[in-house]
Amino acid sequence: MKYVDPDKRESRILNLAIEGYIKESRPISSSYLCEKFNLPYSTATVRNILGALEKRGLLSHIHTSSGRVPTQEGFRHYVDYLIGEEIITPDEFIDAEVDVSDGVEELLNNTVDVLAVLSGYTSLLAISGLEERFLFRGARFIFEQPEFEDVAKLKSFFYALEVKINIFQDLLFNCLDEGVKVLIGKDIGCEEISGCSLVVSGFQKKKLCAGLALLGPMRMNYVKAISTIDMMSHKLQESIEDIF
Repeated sequence: MKYVDPDKRESRILNLAIEGYIKESRPISSSYLCEKFNLPYSTATVRNILGALEKRGLLSHIHTSSGRVPTQEGFRHYVDYLIGEEIITPDEFIDAEVDVSDGVEELLNNTVDVLAVLSGYTSLLAISGLEERFLFRGARFIFEQPEFEDVAKLKSFFYALEVKINIFQDLLFNCLDEGVKVLIGKDIGCEEISGCSLVVSGFQKKKLCAGLALLGPMRMNYVKAISTIDMMSHKLQESIEDIF
């Protein structure tokens, strides 16, 4: 019998459970995992693993359902795994263009527009140096997320965007030259969006600092968000270098 590392098996089940939750937006059961991913384990074995992951605080059990949902710690484990892997950027993202023909103003507006449309999340941009600006686009995409059918959560989301701008600016400028950084839930430091995640990337060239971010529910498609923002951050940097 082939030896199976129990830690690796648990990690795989956790990652699959989170991917299932991101896609389905509902609690994930052992039977779903076995059928969807054609796992070589019985549903009882997978159920036991889910139970073990719950005891570790990585999953939570909604008692009205047989399935489980990821906790903030579970998402953190998943994102740390992703960042350690090579994420391939889809061709349609690579082919995306940002217009530099009309100067800096148009470049910034075009960048946040494209980032929001490609990702399906709210995009943010903070820039200082030549000028200091904070832009966001794609707030409309939040209406497509089931979490924000709750009106109170929706109000809090827009309140944070309109009133807590300084928090976002500080976060974006503090993550320059760190590749892609993912802040999950309470790590953002803004109570109104503690159920969200913020994916950040940026760069610093001489006296110019620019930070990009994607804001969405904690049940975010992190693979898509990370690859999109990484690509758009590089494109923005290249475009600014071309202009100056």
